[in-house]
Amino acid sequence: MFVAITGVVYSAYRIAPPDRLGEPARMEVLASLRAAMQGQEAPAPTIGPVAVTVWLNGRSLARVDGDDVAAAGAQLRANTLLRAQDLAHARIQVDVIHGHAPLGKNHPLVAAFALPGVSDALAVNPGIDGIAAQVGDKTIRLLPHELVSAKLLASNQPSDVVPDFAMGADLSKIRMLVALRAGKHEPVPVGDLYRFRTDTFVESPDHGFALPLYRGVPPAPALTGAALRAAALDGGRYLVAHQAANGRYLYEHDLVSGQKTDPRSVNYSMPRHAGTTYFLAELYRITKEDWLREPIERAFQHLADLLAAGHCGGTLPDGTPFDCVLDRNESVSQLGSTALAVVALVEYERATGDPRYRPLATKLAAFILYMQRPDGSFRHLYNPKTRQPDDKAELLYYSGEAALALARMYAVTGDARYAQAAERGLDWLVDWYDFFLGGFFYGEEHWTCIAAEAIWPAVKNPKYQEFCDGYGEFLRAQQPQPGDFPDEDDLAGAYNFTPFVPPYNTPAGSRTEAMISAYLLGKHHGDPDPAIAAQIRAALQYALGQQIRPDDDFDAAGSADGGMPGSPIDRSVRIDYVQHVCSAMIRASEWIDQQGP
Repeated sequence: MFVAITGVVYSAYRIAPPDRLGEPARMEVLASLRAAMQGQEAPAPTIGPVAVTVWLNGRSLARVDGDDVAAAGAQLRANTLLRAQDLAHARIQVDVIHGHAPLGKNHPLVAAFALPGVSDALAVNPGIDGIAAQVGDKTIRLLPHELVSAKLLASNQPSDVVPDFAMGADLSKIRMLVALRAGKHEPVPVGDLYRFRTDTFVESPDHGFALPLYRGVPPAPALTGAALRAAALDGGRYLVAHQAANGRYLYEHDLVSGQKTDPRSVNYSMPRHAGTTYFLAELYRITKEDWLREPIERAFQHLADLLAAGHCGGTLPDGTPFDCVLDRNESVSQLGSTALAVVALVEYERATGDPRYRPLATKLAAFILYMQRPDGSFRHLYNPKTRQPDDKAELLYYSGEAALALARMYAVTGDARYAQAAERGLDWLVDWYDFFLGGFFYGEEHWTCIAAEAIWPAVKNPKYQEFCDGYGEFLRAQQPQPGDFPDEDDLAGAYNFTPFVPPYNTPAGSRTEAMISAYLLGKHHGDPDPAIAAQIRAALQYALGQQIRPDDDFDAAGSADGGMPGSPIDRSVRIDYVQHVCSAMIRASEWIDQQGP
């Protein structure tokens, strides 16, 4: 179905990419507009219709349209509010308008799939196409970045049967927004809407040159170990800057509004608190940056406070003391929270040699051992009031996280119980796929492969390498290469299942973490897979471009450098987005320069 729709959309609706202005021409445009913004006159080159946005501290100070640069500059010059601002740090974005095309009508092929209206919605290339309409004597344009910030892309629900499945633009809201900008109160007819493409560029932070933008992103840094290390440290700085005094993290940061989630929120995720702290400890182990230690210990103190207040622990039937993680609003303990807490605590000991958290990690590991069944599988939920595990619930990630926690405990203690339990857990996870179709599909098994490499050399089972190599091959089928999809080479290296839905950025991190472990596992066995090495490089090159950095933080409200947005069209940052991507970056930075492209 998707292949057929792709053919229809490409042949009927694609707008050819514009010829882009060179650097001298871009700078000439920006010089004219900056002079106008300061109330001065300057030569204005003739390049056709433009839209100009003036950004300051991540927010739009002004937004004007003009039939040419001179007309846009005249509007900026007339804007006295601009000159009341400190414009030294303002940055000008220019969208040169190119290539109009209709949204299109329902195609018979699309109608045959019972998806009426989808051809219109899918004709919009997210982050590339803008939408406009002629309303009376006014041309109203919604720029590509404005559709993104208003969350009007990848929000259309083509089926009431599956409400969570969303793809394509929300045309009903777009029609209303266009009308409101024209001073009307009735939505414009869908037939009046048309698409356009832009040649977009923005001033550099020092105003010294112009950065070309594609889907809102400037050219990515070249992939090197130094670039990955710097990006991972920037991610660490982002997380530290988003940590409250009590050790909890500001879970989500909206880049459009600048609003950040209150760490007291009842929706706080303890597995992600532990996972984020694990990354910071991993970052400290590899970089030895002293500024990381205090925030890590603050996060651990919050964990200790929760354990003291949660009354989750006790004594096992054999007399072994145990504990488990329970947030203030939780009545059931989740295995993943406890497992990742162990991983974080042990990673800190590996980084510092300081065993102060070993007793706590040992009590938490006792709980993980208790939650493991004789066949190697794990129970995932535990009720501290009834002192009973839940034998039915199965949740994503938790079994792999538990296996990793046990492998890490073995690494610092040498206690064979942990190695044997990790092996049983990994055997169960890998053997689950031992049936005819098992090699043709996989679940989210990134923690499984991380654990499989972590337990080496205590366990040298070749089936772990075979499993992770197969997982890598399965993932590569979802990883587009340059040239696979028209106009989407900027998304090469990410993981996606259709060109109509922009990829989420987290898999470029979490799956790359797994592939780094798979590649290292192959090295341990003397047979590293070069296809996995190339897969890692492609994903990390993509991720480097997506991370918020000074070049592209002009439209990010609040302190956001080092953050990782949800996707190319999702302008929110969560702590787990940063954790997974930057963990992959710092691990790969240790060896990426020794691998050829």
